[in-house]
Amino acid sequence: MIMDPIREYFNYHRGFGENLKNLKRKRKELECGRLDIESRLGAELFPGKRPKQVVQLWLQNVETIDGEIEAIEQEASTRKYSRVHIGKLACKKIQEMEELIDQRGGFVDSLVVDPPVSRGAVLPTTTLVGESTAKRTMENIWEHLLAEDIRKIGVYGMGGIGKTTVMKQINNLLLKEMDKFNYIIWATVSKAFNVINLQNEIACKLNLDLSKFDDETTRAGELKLELENRDRYVLILDDMWEAFRLEDVGIPEPTSANGCKLVLTTRDVEVCNKMSCENIKMELLSKEESWNLFLDIVGHDILNTPNFEAIVKEVVKECNDLPLAIITIARSLKNVVHASEWRNALEELRTSIKGPNNIDSAIFERLRFSYKRLKDEKLQHCLLYCALYPEDYKIDRYELIQHLIDEGVISCNHHDSKKFKKCCSCFRVEECIGRVEDINKGA
Repeated sequence: MIMDPIREYFNYHRGFGENLKNLKRKRKELECGRLDIESRLGAELFPGKRPKQVVQLWLQNVETIDGEIEAIEQEASTRKYSRVHIGKLACKKIQEMEELIDQRGGFVDSLVVDPPVSRGAVLPTTTLVGESTAKRTMENIWEHLLAEDIRKIGVYGMGGIGKTTVMKQINNLLLKEMDKFNYIIWATVSKAFNVINLQNEIACKLNLDLSKFDDETTRAGELKLELENRDRYVLILDDMWEAFRLEDVGIPEPTSANGCKLVLTTRDVEVCNKMSCENIKMELLSKEESWNLFLDIVGHDILNTPNFEAIVKEVVKECNDLPLAIITIARSLKNVVHASEWRNALEELRTSIKGPNNIDSAIFERLRFSYKRLKDEKLQHCLLYCALYPEDYKIDRYELIQHLIDEGVISCNHHDSKKFKKCCSCFRVEECIGRVEDINKGA
């Protein structure tokens, strides 16, 4: 028994060189295995799939042991430790690598798995504009969703009236009431309607990969098959500008048999009619809601100024209970404290809105009034530049200012990031971003 430690010591010393060769050989073998696994993962890791946890753990262990082996080889080259110590470490790592190589042999099935099926996503919401009016609309939509004889619902109304906000609230409410529907699918259509883009957005929510299919018809067939496997879903199509045939996209017709519902939002009631929807109109604000919304934005302190209430009421009246008009005009008059400026703004507003008596023209003229109220030509250029961004695009402050510098709209010679940000803080870019969001809603 006393000879065993001596014999082990002697073997580590005598086999030092051979152990290092075996260590390098096994390391190379394990590295080839790692490359094979990563190559297989690259082929199997389609959108919506994820590596199996056992595969992820194996790759982590390979990375860890590779670092440990590199440390042993460095110690061997520097002769920092004895041949016996290094030989003993080498033998231990060889054994660990053999175990990892054996584990790799067990990866005969797919290396990836489908993630848990998503029943829908909670969407960020903002405060409802005109709470009582919006609440009535929400209650109406909810009743239609629960009605057995209604399968397609169209929510229509002018831009910026709150259709999307209301439907986001409905989306989140449905997710809390999952006993009523199994899946909630949200897709934004927007003005530039494109079948493939809509197919991709819906497929993404279903963890379905359509990238390998080129033509719309084949993609529609694959999407239809996937949706038919998901009974009792609500498909919400936000911001539709034109009607289309459901089968062209791959959306099965909602029926009592599949328990599915389709809800769309649009500015044009004709889109609802062509889609054979049960229609719900988003109403304008009440006089009280218009007044409260205006004051919430411009500030209630404005009423503390003598003789201001009458002129403020006249301005609100010119907004014609249009939420978007109220928001943009209130923003443009925020922090204006002189009565003469308010009177000039009121006269300018009354002059600018003379023209065709329709909703689109009314919105456009009030937005143009808001644009003119910027006064500073640089800010006006900034707003127009913002309008070049795609609809619903989140504009980054510093990225925008850098573009404005490149275009010569504003000047800044600061290459230092801290000085650049200080320069940015002097430019009221948020005001333009806020205005362009209003314009996008009403465009």
